[in-house]
Amino acid sequence: MSALYRYQLTSVLLSQRYLPPMLIFFGVMAVGTTSDNGPLQSSYAFGVLVMLVCSTWLTVAVVNQEDPTQHRITLVMIGSSLRVLSITIAVVLTWCVPLIVFGLVIPLVTGDHVVTAGNLAVGAVAQLASAMVGIAIGVLCSRLVIRRIGIAMLTAATAILIMLVRWISPIRALMKVLSDDRSAGHNAGPIASLAVLCAVVLTAAVLATRSIADRKE
Repeated sequence: MSALYRYQLTSVLLSQRYLPPMLIFFGVMAVGTTSDNGPLQSSYAFGVLVMLVCSTWLTVAVVNQEDPTQHRITLVMIGSSLRVLSITIAVVLTWCVPLIVFGLVIPLVTGDHVVTAGNLAVGAVAQLASAMVGIAIGVLCSRLVIRRIGIAMLTAATAILIMLVRWISPIRALMKVLSDDRSAGHNAGPIASLAVLCAVVLTAAVLATRSIADRKE
């Protein structure tokens, strides 16, 4: 498994497919948090939204990097489609780490905020939770499930918009909690619960993708 992880991580690095979503994230976060003097957690609420879009894009780029023939060869070598998909998701999460770090730091550079360890921890967990939902959307809109790129893009955009609808979206709930003018200690519990829910969403998406992809093979 470690060999496949290194192979996929290196392939993504050499393909440079990670660059567009990461550069968009860096640029939008830098512009969106400039001269922001409000609560730090509110800045992280904006980061949650940007992370959702960019992690979806990043996931589709990483999952689709192998052409269908190479993907079949990888499946034969590893012997388990679930293992291959799980490692691919691990690679995507790895590429999300610098996004999370940047999302935590840039509001401190471009704005004027009171910084506490609690605010940083809550912001990190919230962005990780958003990344997991973005990865869930991305994997379901990848070539493994939807072969036509136009339909995949439309589906991904629709799913992202649905994630902004009140009452049915953990992303909207994350943004609401972070936007409330409450302490990090008060928000830690709700944010952690929502992160667990996002992990469940990601797990369900991976299992559904594996089932659909296996039927297509």
